[in-house]
Amino acid sequence: MTTFMQLKDSYKNMDSNDQRLLNFSVIIALGLLLIYSSTAHHIASLAQQRQSREQSLRELMSLKQRYQEAAGDAQRLSNRIASISPNDSPANIIEELAIIPKGGFQAKPLPQQDRGAYTENSALVTLSGLTLNETVNLLYRLEQGSKPVIIKQANLRTRFNDPSKLDVTMQLSLIRPAATNQVKP
Repeated sequence: MTTFMQLKDSYKNMDSNDQRLLNFSVIIALGLLLIYSSTAHHIASLAQQRQSREQSLRELMSLKQRYQEAAGDAQRLSNRIASISPNDSPANIIEELAIIPKGGFQAKPLPQQDRGAYTENSALVTLSGLTLNETVNLLYRLEQGSKPVIIKQANLRTRFNDPSKLDVTMQLSLIRPAATNQVKP
């Protein structure tokens, strides 16, 4: 005989109270197994949700940091743009830096270009007789100065008669907000 048959015979030979007690015991054991299985499945799904939320949170934190950096850069640029006065031009900005030797400065205005909310006032600037240190200081001050200036093109040439002096030709653009000349009805 098989084990199953022996268990079946033992069950039939039991008292009715014992059969009822065994039935309840089996039902309770199966219920506990079902509860344990569903709880384990629920805990596993919660752990998976937690991991996905942690990943999303990490991505959001990196995006938040990138946003804060971009907002800071935008604020610095808007502060620089706000510092522009109506009579500012690329030539005036270079003259304010006081690095240029006397007689070594020429500026030729270029046409104004509209870039949506901003306009670019450009000039072709020629500086003569600068040392390399003065040139580096000039470029640094233009880039990091309080006015929003873009160096679009630069050409450095050494002098034949004095190789320690440079002639610099640059195309500078001053960024300023576009004039809002809208007529309201």
